[in-house]
Amino acid sequence: MSTQSNIEAIQRAVGDLDRETSLGILLVVPAVFVIFVALVIPFVNAIWISFLDRANDTFVGLAHYQWLFSESSFFATLGRSLGWTVGNMVLQGAAGIGLALLLHRRFTGRDVIRTVMLVPFVIPTAVTAIMWRWILNTSYGPLNTWLTDAGLLSQPVNPLNDPSTALAAVTLINTWRWTPLVALVVFAVLQTIPREEYEAARVEGAGIVDEFVHVTYPHLQNSMTILGLLGFLLTFNIFDMIWLLTNGGPVQTTTTLAVLIYDTAFEMQNIGRGTAVSVVLFILLSVFVFLYFRQEEFQEGDFA
Repeated sequence: MSTQSNIEAIQRAVGDLDRETSLGILLVVPAVFVIFVALVIPFVNAIWISFLDRANDTFVGLAHYQWLFSESSFFATLGRSLGWTVGNMVLQGAAGIGLALLLHRRFTGRDVIRTVMLVPFVIPTAVTAIMWRWILNTSYGPLNTWLTDAGLLSQPVNPLNDPSTALAAVTLINTWRWTPLVALVVFAVLQTIPREEYEAARVEGAGIVDEFVHVTYPHLQNSMTILGLLGFLLTFNIFDMIWLLTNGGPVQTTTTLAVLIYDTAFEMQNIGRGTAVSVVLFILLSVFVFLYFRQEEFQEGDFA
């Protein structure tokens, strides 16, 4: 091939590359525009608001952040948020896996239970909160009536009104609501596990625990990892269920960061401080997601 032919071939290759690059840029531009409008602009605006005193419309710099980190209650709220999130994840994971393993076995009424278990998941949050406040009511709630009539309680109690039990009660109610979703995902994965793997394990003398550890869990691991990540982010940000059940009380024992944002911004009418809390919450969750993906890369051998 002559020198002129080589030059023409290179020019054609460069031309094709330029066209592919231009097409790639054109395809990416709409997504970048949507991300910029929907995420970047609101986030930058939130950061700007956190530097303002909206009551006087004045720039106060880092004053809201200084107030936030000087408040001992902020760190207590952060610890409570972590406890609330981890508690929900552990309970929902254990209950969801247990329920899915139960439904994976064939027995009479399995289809009915599989349908009924989705009811808590489809009930609106407001209805769920009203229902549980009625169930636990000390005057006319059915749970207190049954327990006192059975002699299990000497007098009616409402765990939502007790500072020592309020967070645990809200956690259990939220677990009751979201466990069906975990069970549904786990149950779908269980359907894909070949029965031959269980039969081979039994031939080698594996018991129920060994079957779960060596056959079931390896298939569930990826799904549970994704569920864990989503569960952590969603549970950390839950506001409506807590607010509707307890308003963050009693004595702030159920005030998480999400509740603190609403309480500061709208109840106390301090938008700047409330926005500062939301920016800190965003940074904390972003760090968690970053560390999570770095760990995933490390486990896959791509850590750099």
